[in-house]
Amino acid sequence: MTFGSILFHLRTSRQITQAELAAQLNISKSLISMYERNQRKPSFDILKKISIFFNIDMNTLHGVNSNNQPQNLNTNNYDIQSKIQSLLNDLNDKTAINFYNGGVIMDDETKELLRISLESSIKLAQSRAKHHLDGKNSQ
Repeated sequence: MTFGSILFHLRTSRQITQAELAAQLNISKSLISMYERNQRKPSFDILKKISIFFNIDMNTLHGVNSNNQPQNLNTNNYDIQSKIQSLLNDLNDKTAINFYNGGVIMDDETKELLRISLESSIKLAQSRAKHHLDGKNSQ
C-alpha cells in the first residue's frame, strides 16, 4: 500500500473529512488531497502529527509493522472512535442495546447516561489528539 492509500483509509474509516484532518494538522485541505493521491510527500513533522492524530506509529503510515512486514490496515485496531460511534448508533436500536445489556431491556434514563458517557469519550479522545498535535502534555 502507498502512503496516500493508507492515509485515505485511516481518514475515511474514521469518517473524517479532508478539511477536518487538515484543520487538526494545521495544513491545507488541498495538501491532504495531494498526500492521498501520492502527488506530494509530507514532511517528518507532518508525518509525526498524523501518527499522533491516528494513534499509530510512523511505520504503519508506510504500511510496515514493527517486524518490517507489510501491514493490512483492514484489521485496524486503532478505530476506537468509530466503535464508540457505532455503540451510540445502537442506542436507538432496542435489539442491539439489549445485547450490550445482557438481554435486559435498558430504561431511557440509563440509555441517556450511556449516550452522554460515550459522547464524552469521543470528545476526550479528540481533545487528547488535538493537545498532542499542539505539543501539549495531556495527563
